[in-house]
Amino acid sequence: MKNRKVYYDILRILAILCVIYNHTNKRGYYLYAFESALPLKIFYILMAEFVAIGVPLFFMISGALLLGKEESIGDVYKKRLLRMLIVLIVFSLIQFIHQVYIGEMQATIGSFFNNIITKSMVPSYWFLYAYLAYLIILPLLRKLVKAMSDDDFKYLIIIYLVIEGLLTIVLYLEGYKKYSDFFERPLFDRIIIFPVVGYYLENRIPDEKYNVRGIYRLIMASAITFAVFVAMTLYRNLPYEEFTTYDKGLYTCGLTLILDITVFYIIKFLFDIKVNGTQMSSKPYKFITVVGTAVFGVYLIEGNVRYYTEAVCAFMSGYIGAFPAAIAWVLIIFIIGLIISIVMKHIPGLRKLL
Repeated sequence: MKNRKVYYDILRILAILCVIYNHTNKRGYYLYAFESALPLKIFYILMAEFVAIGVPLFFMISGALLLGKEESIGDVYKKRLLRMLIVLIVFSLIQFIHQVYIGEMQATIGSFFNNIITKSMVPSYWFLYAYLAYLIILPLLRKLVKAMSDDDFKYLIIIYLVIEGLLTIVLYLEGYKKYSDFFERPLFDRIIIFPVVGYYLENRIPDEKYNVRGIYRLIMASAITFAVFVAMTLYRNLPYEEFTTYDKGLYTCGLTLILDITVFYIIKFLFDIKVNGTQMSSKPYKFITVVGTAVFGVYLIEGNVRYYTEAVCAFMSGYIGAFPAAIAWVLIIFIIGLIISIVMKHIPGLRKLL
């Protein structure tokens, strides 16, 4: 791990904490739906908007690390895609057994295959399916980014922000909820745009371009993005009764990319460019590396830990308030998940998967 870039691990840790908070639902994530005091409502919306960076960060990290590698299609399938497919099957089976145990699914082979093929065993496992799709097109994406100039990357980012960001806002305000289904935008899919941007930030932007001035500019852009998201969420004002699994009334759009770029840029500047790798051997950095390598395992089981610890959050909220209890709950889930993940990494068979 001597050549491991620790800032990736910091990004992974931040990303999984965001994902866990995103899954706290009424205990934390959408407290804004029940808050009448405007300042607190805005604060809860800001928290929910911020944690939306979690999954895109994972894709950006993957793009930064994988798109520049030289591998044959066979190697991609044998080393990466096969591993992810086994992870999906093994942990879907574990989740299936748990779902049967708590009475959420029927203990039949048909039920197992129906869930693993037509949807996902648990909602959060959508990411595994998306990542499998990403790995399938990885060899082509590698050729794409190598052929792209710096101006091409900038053009892609700009048109994404315009079409998936600004234009969607204008259309929504005019009463149009979406584009025509015929207006397909394949390059804007999250399994393409975020890995490509991650590759660009890591491999095409020279170190001298990472500086305090750049941080200030990105923070200003992020502040404007947050303001737009808050205003649009308040304008949308979706009743709690109309919330769904994937729509909690929060307004988000392609402008989230600005937040992801900002976080990636700042973390890389602070823990890579500024320190120039001089602290890689220190104990805190080694600890971060250990934690970072266990994040994937935390993701796979955080739903189970969350299920069995929700009563703790409910208990704490009566004493310290809903939001502090939610933050404490996130940390509890993370720590317990981390311990289990580290243990799993020492189990023969699971070690290579995690």
